[in-house]
Amino acid sequence: MNTDITLLEFDKILERLKKDAVTDLAKQTIPSIRPSNHLEAIELMLKEVEEALTMIERYDETPLSGVLNVKEALIRSSIGSTLSIEELLRIVSLIDASSRSVAYIKKIKQLEIPSEILYHYYEDITNHPLLKRAIEECIDDKGTVVDDASMELSQIRKKIHISEKRVEERMSQLLRSEQTKLTDSIITIRNNRLVLPVKAEYKNSFKGIIHDQSSSKETVFIEPMSCVEINNLLSTLQVEEQNEIEKILQKLSFLVSEVSLELQNNLRIFTELDIIFAKAKYALKNDHHRPEITKNEIELRQARHPLIPRETVVANTISFFQYKTIVITGPNTGGKTVALKTLGLLSLMVQSGLLIPVAPLSKTMVFKNIYADIGDEQSIEQSLSTFSSHITKIIYILRHLEPNSLILLDELGSGTDPKEGASLAISILDYIRTQNVYSMVTTHYPELKVYAYDLEDTVNASVEFDIESLKPTYRLKIGVPGTSNALDIAQRLGLMDEIINHARTVSMSFDNDTVVLMKKLEKQSLLLQDKIDEVEKRNQELEQKKSELEQQMISGRQKINRLIESTQIDKEQEIEKAKKEAEKLIEELNELKKSASFKEHELATLKHQVKNLGAKDSKFQKTNQSSIQIGDTVNVVPYQRNGVILKERSTGEYLVQMGTLSAVFKEKDLEFVSREEQTELKSSVKVSTVSQVKAELDLRGMRFEEAMEELDKYIDICLMNHLEFAYIIHGYGTGALRKGVQSYLKTNQIVKSHRPGGMNEGGSGVTVIYFK
Repeated sequence: MNTDITLLEFDKILERLKKDAVTDLAKQTIPSIRPSNHLEAIELMLKEVEEALTMIERYDETPLSGVLNVKEALIRSSIGSTLSIEELLRIVSLIDASSRSVAYIKKIKQLEIPSEILYHYYEDITNHPLLKRAIEECIDDKGTVVDDASMELSQIRKKIHISEKRVEERMSQLLRSEQTKLTDSIITIRNNRLVLPVKAEYKNSFKGIIHDQSSSKETVFIEPMSCVEINNLLSTLQVEEQNEIEKILQKLSFLVSEVSLELQNNLRIFTELDIIFAKAKYALKNDHHRPEITKNEIELRQARHPLIPRETVVANTISFFQYKTIVITGPNTGGKTVALKTLGLLSLMVQSGLLIPVAPLSKTMVFKNIYADIGDEQSIEQSLSTFSSHITKIIYILRHLEPNSLILLDELGSGTDPKEGASLAISILDYIRTQNVYSMVTTHYPELKVYAYDLEDTVNASVEFDIESLKPTYRLKIGVPGTSNALDIAQRLGLMDEIINHARTVSMSFDNDTVVLMKKLEKQSLLLQDKIDEVEKRNQELEQKKSELEQQMISGRQKINRLIESTQIDKEQEIEKAKKEAEKLIEELNELKKSASFKEHELATLKHQVKNLGAKDSKFQKTNQSSIQIGDTVNVVPYQRNGVILKERSTGEYLVQMGTLSAVFKEKDLEFVSREEQTELKSSVKVSTVSQVKAELDLRGMRFEEAMEELDKYIDICLMNHLEFAYIIHGYGTGALRKGVQSYLKTNQIVKSHRPGGMNEGGSGVTVIYFK
C-alpha cells in the first residue's frame, strides 16, 4: 500500500501503541506495522482486537509477563551451540507463559466469552513441562548449577569443599603464628589463589609465591609454600567443575534444540497476541470504536484527531455520502489541515487493525492507497520553492493514482499567482474526478467554492470561525463554504468603521453575479446549519426524555410484577391503576412521535410493552371456586397465559392446553379464571400434543409491529417445547428491527439473556436468546 506514514503522523500512533505492549519483541515489531488494503485481512484484524477488548472487559488481558526475547538463543541451540545459564532460565519463563496462556484461554471458554478467532492462536501454543523440569533440576532460581545436576559434579564439589577446608585451616594457623608480619588478619584471593596480606618488609622472609601487591606497595599478597600444593589441587578441581557444568549446559541445550521450532512458534504467537491486546488496551483507554467496513461509504461520526488531547480536541462528523470530493474553504488558520489529517490518519489506523476515535455506527471503506500533500516545507536540497515542492508531489500522486484511493491535498494551488493557482487547482480536481478516487482538498481560493457548487459529486465544506474570540472553533461544516472573515476580524480588532465600510463597498464592486449569489448561498447555508444544530439539540433532549419514559415503563412493569406476587385482595384495583399509568405513558409517547426525531420502531416497541402490561388484568380475574376441574379456564402463572384443563394426570398435576400447545403443570401454578358447562367442553375440546419447533425464527421482510407480535408468540412456543435457546433472524437492513427485537428481549422476564450472533451464526443479523 502506497502512503506517507510520517506525513500523517501514523508513526506517532505506533509510538503510543508501544507503551501498551508487554513484551520486548512486540515493542520492537510495532513500529513496522503498516496498513493493509485487503478487506479480509483488515476485517480479521479488527475482529481480533474486538475479541481481545471483550476479554479484557469481562475477565483480564492475556498473561504475557515474563516472555523474554530468546529468539536468538533458540536459533543458536538448533545449530548446536551451548546456551548460557541466563538463556536457559529465560526459556523456562517462556514455557511458564505457555502454561499460563493455556489456563487463560480455558478460563475464557468457561466464562463463555467470545474467543473464536483468538482461540486459534492459543490452540497452536505448545507446552513443554519436561524441558522445564529438566532445566529446573539442574539450575536454581538464582542461576546456579546445583550439585545434583550430575553425579560427577556432586563428587567434584565434595573434593573442592574438602580442599578449601584444608587450605583455610592451614591459612588460619599462619594467621595466628605470623600475625606480626601481616597487615590484616584476613585470607583473601588473588589470581584465583588463596593468599595472605604480608607487610612489604617481610616479603623476603615469608616463604611463598607473590601474586600481587597493594597500590601503596606496603602490602604484598603471598601464597604460603605450605599451601601451594593444596591450592594447585583446588585449581584443578575448579577446572573440572567448570568442564562438568559445560557438559550439563550442553545437554540442556540439546534438549532445547529438539523443540526449538515449537518454542520459536510460541514466541511468535505471544508477540502477535501482545500486539493485538496492545491495540485493545489502547482503544479501551482512549474510547475508540470499530467502524463498519463498507464498499464505498464514508461516515466517520464524531471523529477526533487521536493525537490531540481529548479535553481540547473538537469532534467532527466527516461524511462523503454521494460525494467523492470535499473542498474545504476558508482562512489559512481555520483548522482545515486538522480535518484533512484526521481523515487520513483514521483511515490508516483502521487499515492497520486499530479501532479509532469515532462514535458507534460509523462507516468507512478500504482505500487502495492514501496519498497526501500536506505542509509548506521547501526542498532546500533541490532548491525548490513552495509552489514547486507542492507541484512535484502532486505530479507523483497523479501518475500513481489507482481507483478507490484517497487523496488529501492541503492548500491546492497555493504559492503562486492567485488567478493561475485557482485555475490550476480546478484543472487538477477535474482530472482527479475522472479517476474514481476519493479526495479532500483545502483551499482559500473563492473560485473553488463556485466550482464545488456546480458539481453533483463535489461538496463545499468549512471550519467554523468565532468572530467574537477571533479563533477557529475547529467544527467542520459539510455543505457550508468558508469565508475569510477579514473585514469582520479587522473591525473586531478596532479598525475604524469608515475604513471598514469603504472596504465593504470596494469588495462589492469586485464581486460578479456569481460571487454575489455565492454569498447569499453561504448565508442560507449558515442559517440552515443553525437549524440543523437546533434540531440535533432537540434530538438529544428527546432521546433523554425517551430514556426516562423507558425507565418509567420498566418501573411500572416491576410494580405490576410485585403486585402479582402479593395478595389478591386489591389486585384488580392496582392493575387498573397500572393500566391508567401505562395509558398515560402511551399518550406521552404519542406526543413524542409528533417530533420528527423520535424513531418509529422505538415508539412501536414501547407501545408493545405497554400493551403487554395492560393485557395482564384479564389473566387474574379470580372467582371463589375452591378447586379446579376438567374444562376450567385457568391462568398458567409462570407464563401468564390462559389455558383449558384437559386432564388430571396425578395428584395436584394437570394437563393444560394453551392455544395449539399442551403441557403439564402443578396445581399451585394454576389460577382459576372461569368455568363453562362441562358437557359443552367435552364436545369441543381436543387434546393436542406439544409440537416440535425449530430453534429459529425469521423476521426478515415483516413490518415492525407484525415482527414483535410473531416474536411474542414464538417465545411462548419455545417455552412450551422446553427449548434452552433460539435464533432470531432479523437481518442487517437499517438496524431498526434488530434494535426493536433487543429492546423487547430486555423487558421480557422469561428471557435469561441474549447476544449477537457469532461469525458462524449470522453475525449482527441474528440475535441468540437464552431462556430461564
